[in-house]
Amino acid sequence: MFAAQHMTSDQTPEISLLQQYRQLPATVHLLCVGSFINRVGSFVMLFLSIYISEELQLGADFASYCIGAFGCGSVISALIGGQLADQFGRRRTMLLALFGGPATLLVLSQVRTGWLFMLVLFLFAMIVDMYRPASAALIGDAVSDAQRPHAFGLLYLSFNLGFAVAPPLGGYLAGKSFQYLFWADAATTAMYGVVVLLTIREIRSFPAHATDSRQAALAGETPVSAADAAASATITTAEVTPLIPAKPRSAIAALQHLLQDHNFLLFMTCSLLTNIVFMQSFVTLPLYLYRLGFNELEFGRMICLNGALIVLLQLPATHLLSRFPRGKVLICGELLMAAGFSLTAFATTAPAILLTITLWTLGEILQAPWKPTLVSEMAPLDLRARYMGLFSITHALSIALGAPIGGYVLSHFGATVLWPCAGLVLALTSLLYALLFRRLAQQTAVR
Repeated sequence: MFAAQHMTSDQTPEISLLQQYRQLPATVHLLCVGSFINRVGSFVMLFLSIYISEELQLGADFASYCIGAFGCGSVISALIGGQLADQFGRRRTMLLALFGGPATLLVLSQVRTGWLFMLVLFLFAMIVDMYRPASAALIGDAVSDAQRPHAFGLLYLSFNLGFAVAPPLGGYLAGKSFQYLFWADAATTAMYGVVVLLTIREIRSFPAHATDSRQAALAGETPVSAADAAASATITTAEVTPLIPAKPRSAIAALQHLLQDHNFLLFMTCSLLTNIVFMQSFVTLPLYLYRLGFNELEFGRMICLNGALIVLLQLPATHLLSRFPRGKVLICGELLMAAGFSLTAFATTAPAILLTITLWTLGEILQAPWKPTLVSEMAPLDLRARYMGLFSITHALSIALGAPIGGYVLSHFGATVLWPCAGLVLALTSLLYALLFRRLAQQTAVR
């Protein structure tokens, strides 16, 4: 049935790297294509501060307020998007966001009044980001436990490939006219909507026996074997569990369940702490390097190493690490990031800085597929999108909290305090992860 197989010592069939990703459902591939298209055109946010402060002449301070308003809109969007996706369906929610967002963006391009611009920008974020939890939940619905890390790894790669194209292309368009940024961004987002409209169908049920290894995977102690992946590729629909029940849980009932899920709340705390530290790579690291005498161009070249490593290593690393316990992989990633950010305090030359970037990027690669995988497996089926929405909030909050915290520490205490403290936070977070997976393992053993 499978080409390029070989037998391991325990006679478990091994699936090749390319085959592992080729076997993913068409839904996953299509969402990755759409995500790439959308990310290629993510111009407005890249150049938003310049547009507000220079083109609209509203000042740098007001530009920072607008970015804060966008972050608030994203937080609300994640909550609304998760609720709608669980209650009315993933596809409908994505279409609302991917067509409603571009319409709002075109309105934003014509606004010149400061506070009105902020209001429309807030509405844009509140609408367009609703697709994120719906898309993540849809991928979680479409694949088996064994395939889930590969699916999210491929999505992360698509995201980064698109982001690698966006800055130079956006810079070229901005040089012609800022209006081109709004039009192109709206067009690529709508193109993602067209992909969903024409090719994606709502997944109404999930094969019951595809989640047999759910508790073991959650515990992070028993990796899913290649044999499980092979079996999941030929799942029948004899037993199914509805994804969208006749009476979905209300927002209040969902909130009550979430507040009682202490394991997920602990995971959210870990994710938020990690994201706050990781945000320093794009907020305080440029300032630190500038103080060392590096200019913007040199920083741009060095930070490109992050994207290049993700493109080169994400898929093979996910394939290789899928045979190891998920919890241990996640903790190893956290420790690599801790080492990378801590050593930044001693990095004063380009090679040393590149080494630190390599370390925390490897940590990012180890973590990227596993976090949404774990969220998808922690969530009850009828709350999966709402769990994904809350998970995405940790990124929005890290922007709101990470930038001012990092900037304050760097300004008042210097790099010799900022970077070791960042590493210490990640080291403590790795201990929290260890506690989380120990609790999950104990709960699984009791069951």
